[in-house]
Amino acid sequence: MKSLKAVFSVYVFMFVALAASGQTGQGKILLGGASKFDFSSSELKWETDDDHGDISRATNLEFAPQIGYFIIDNLAIGFEFPVSYTNEKEESGDKYTSTTMAFAPFLRYYIGQGNVKPYIQGSIGGGNIKMKYDLAMGLDDEITGGMFLYQVSGGIGIFVNDYVSFDFGLGYSSASMKPKEDNNVNYRTITNGFGLGFGIVVLL
Repeated sequence: MKSLKAVFSVYVFMFVALAASGQTGQGKILLGGASKFDFSSSELKWETDDDHGDISRATNLEFAPQIGYFIIDNLAIGFEFPVSYTNEKEESGDKYTSTTMAFAPFLRYYIGQGNVKPYIQGSIGGGNIKMKYDLAMGLDDEITGGMFLYQVSGGIGIFVNDYVSFDFGLGYSSASMKPKEDNNVNYRTITNGFGLGFGIVVLL
């Protein structure tokens, strides 16, 4: 146990020596940033070239680990890997579930120099989605497709020390999906919504 503590202490010293310019200073590495469980209420729509409509409202659960690098003080650029699950049930008894996996470059900017720092973040990317329908009339189906998404969020990072921050934020996200089976039909679903998030940021 003592040897493990000694090795850990050496690594901490090395990281501090390499990036001693403050909590969010240039050269810092951001790991697990905004890795969050995000519960949100969103509106699900569909549209084609000729028509559009609403499907229902849904509740989403999202987990989005990140890795980034501070190119200048307070400004980090990197990649996040959103994974989400949506479960929806209509009054008619119809049930819908979907899971998504995506890859999205992001920018995050912190404001201020204190232990409590407001931040803003934006990301854009794409991935894959799997949707399952279980209709009250006894029909069910499963559809896979590609997706495009973007997110804009802001909040407060509370730094308990130079390496760990707890994030509390509010964000807006939009994702559109086109089924792979219908490449010749311009049909897609669009999910838009606001969500509250909690995350943990580790800075090295």
